[in-house]
Amino acid sequence: MLPPSKITGTTLDSAVIADGCIICASKIEKSLIGVRSRIGAGTTMTNCYMMGSDYYQTLEELRAAYDSEQPILGIGDKCEINNAILDKNCRIGNNVRIDGSNLPDGDFDTHFVKEHIVVVKKNAIIPNNTVIA
Repeated sequence: MLPPSKITGTTLDSAVIADGCIICASKIEKSLIGVRSRIGAGTTMTNCYMMGSDYYQTLEELRAAYDSEQPILGIGDKCEINNAILDKNCRIGNNVRIDGSNLPDGDFDTHFVKEHIVVVKKNAIIPNNTVIA
């Protein structure tokens, strides 16, 4: 059994949040957030399905990721994500923008686009400041 989700400073509109999440986002709208999801401060999500994570990272793993400027499990700070499906255990860095609204279909290493929806693949790592739009 997971603990309840911790949500701080987030506006929720038509959103479903599963157990065990740690959320500091600005706004989550028309989205479903899966178990153990972590969403950083200042992030906005619209029309998204985030599957969550299979496990929590330890404090040592989190420190190592921050020290090496690598994304942690979940979504980093100040991201904008629209029209996306985020598969399990993906890592999205800080200041990332994902918007499938105007993208043509295609398949890439970390994601694919189908009918204007970006699908971030399982265990994918999206580095800081990446734009997929």
